Amino acid sequence: MTKTCKAHTAQRRRRTGKYKDPQSSWTKTTKGWEYGRKVHMSLDAQNLLIQDWMTTPAAVHDSTVAKAQIDSGQGYKYFLADSAYDSQQIYRYIFDCSSMIPVIDTNKRKGVSLEKQCQARWLGIQLRQIYAEKYKNRWEIERTINILQEYFNLEYIWYVRNRNYDAVLGLAILAYNLCVMFNILNSRPHRKVADIIGCY
Repeated sequence: MTKTCKAHTAQRRRRTGKYKDPQSSWTKTTKGWEYGRKVHMSLDAQNLLIQDWMTTPAAVHDSTVAKAQIDSGQGYKYFLADSAYDSQQIYRYIFDCSSMIPVIDTNKRKGVSLEKQCQARWLGIQLRQIYAEKYKNRWEIERTINILQEYFNLEYIWYVRNRNYDAVLGLAILAYNLCVMFNILNSRPHRKVADIIGCY
């Protein structure tokens, strides 16, 4: 979640209905109601490089960009995702359009009784259990987001010239990837970016 204006400004614009960014919207998070854009990223869990990214209004569900993320992961062996991606349609798309093994957290609100599931989701739940150890790597995306917010100011981007938010996000992600590649080439821990950022 990246915020495209201050909270009090968003509240004022909500009352008047005069928003400045048509690609931002309200959504309820663990922190309460927030206004901005949602950033969706695909990460290589081995070298920790961001492979693809896109933004949507904050209210848009993660699953709506699933097909694009699956397409960007062609050539990888596993597709790791949280329970927002646990659906028959997403499993079917992975099985039909890629060679990846889906390791997707099970949405318990949909039920986990294997006898009651459609074929693709039934198989997906089985694969989640078989490859449970692989799912631990999914948290690498959460760590990456935390780094982007802490060192690249990705969470608050309201001071942007001409409101070109996508350019700011793209530059932050490019800078992160360059730091990771520098670390790989110099045999440093991949996520050691604080000292690099501190040079500027």
